[in-house]
Amino acid sequence: MESLLQFLIHLAPLLHAAGLVFALHALGRPHSPQGTIAWMLGLILLPLITLPLYLILGAARIHRHTTSRHSRESIQAVLKSNQAWEPAHTPLARTLTRCTGYAPCSGNDIRILQDGDNTYRDMLHAIRAAQHSILLEFFIIRNDRVGITLREALEERARAGVQVYVIYDEIGSLKLPAGYLRRLRRAGVKVSSVNGKRFWLSSMLRVNYRNHRKLVLIDSRCAYLGSLNVGLEYTRASHRPYWRDTFIHLQGPVVTQCLLSFADDWKRAAGENITHLVTRQETTGTHTCQLIPSGPEDGPLNSWQLTLLEMAAEAKERLWLASPYFVPTEAVSEALRAAALRGVDVRILIPRRGDNLAAQLALLTFIPPMLAAGMHLLAYEPGFLHEKVCVADSATCSIGTANLDERSLSLNFELTLLMQDEGATEKVAAMLQQDMSQATPITHADWYKRHILVRLAANCCRLLAPVL
Repeated sequence: MESLLQFLIHLAPLLHAAGLVFALHALGRPHSPQGTIAWMLGLILLPLITLPLYLILGAARIHRHTTSRHSRESIQAVLKSNQAWEPAHTPLARTLTRCTGYAPCSGNDIRILQDGDNTYRDMLHAIRAAQHSILLEFFIIRNDRVGITLREALEERARAGVQVYVIYDEIGSLKLPAGYLRRLRRAGVKVSSVNGKRFWLSSMLRVNYRNHRKLVLIDSRCAYLGSLNVGLEYTRASHRPYWRDTFIHLQGPVVTQCLLSFADDWKRAAGENITHLVTRQETTGTHTCQLIPSGPEDGPLNSWQLTLLEMAAEAKERLWLASPYFVPTEAVSEALRAAALRGVDVRILIPRRGDNLAAQLALLTFIPPMLAAGMHLLAYEPGFLHEKVCVADSATCSIGTANLDERSLSLNFELTLLMQDEGATEKVAAMLQQDMSQATPITHADWYKRHILVRLAANCCRLLAPVL
């Protein structure tokens, strides 16, 4: 014990010197003023504790993680050559086109899939019928009945000569056994974690940047996108409370955008260029769609946050949002309140019972200011609401993977489908209205009648919002 104490005493000057160096590094990073001050004080005063946290959470290391990402110019060139790119006709579409390179495209067919049982049934049928390629990425893949069924279907198709690519997130799929991945690889499936084959320390320093995307592409002709992961909890057979979720089946030119997004992720993860799978799609429907890939590669102009800000600014009649987590950035919070004060019908649908206690507590702190601005907060009662859906006025809606929290707004790799036409918006609004009919209003009592210790814990959890 004495020798350990002496070692720490000798190590202290080095730690403080390193803390000072990284405090200067923090000063030059694009954190908020409050965040920068907090990191600097921690690094200078408590370097032993703060240094490891800063290396994992605070240091912007994502630039190496995205060096292989296609540029906006190359994205647009590919999409234009495949006729999956059209001039943007709305302010929101123009903003996102300049930010991401992905522009609106018309002639798409959409089919909304509600809940896990319907989605898995439809998706597995398409996977088992695949003849050329299967591209699949999920944040969470579980080794349960649902995950094993998926694995067996992918193995069978790979052995039949179909090209199969799988991307998974190391943090989301932390419990996925190595044997699951070995069986896929033995069958001929190409599998990669989002960080690829990197040195373990390099991967550790990237754990704060998670691939939260869920996307499945079959034969380069149809796509599935939404917020379900691969797990039994999304089905009616689960012993957990019912999970309400949404996926969307796509055909048409927007599938080309989805293919390019997956090719971007695969190049980043495995270092392999698979843009040969990106093909032109024929028009099959009447809907106008635009893919919104977002993530830390966007820098301060996160495209998902810009989407919410633009939706709130443009909304004239209604802005309805559903999300399992509501711990927004200050910018998004102010934009939603401003819309409500303008007279827009702003409704936020959230679960009554969450799966993340810290996020659920942090959410409570938003009740008084949101209600004071005239917003409506609704708690979904039948089970855990996991869908991520937005509706703005009569001709703008979205379905995707991004939550209304700081992690989705700045740290996670997310994927959202924006639809700007009345037909798609009518379908999504009808679905969301049905969900809202099974919710009860949240009132001031949900905050003020809480025990003082609960409110204190909620305020503490809100301080952790960037890493929840």
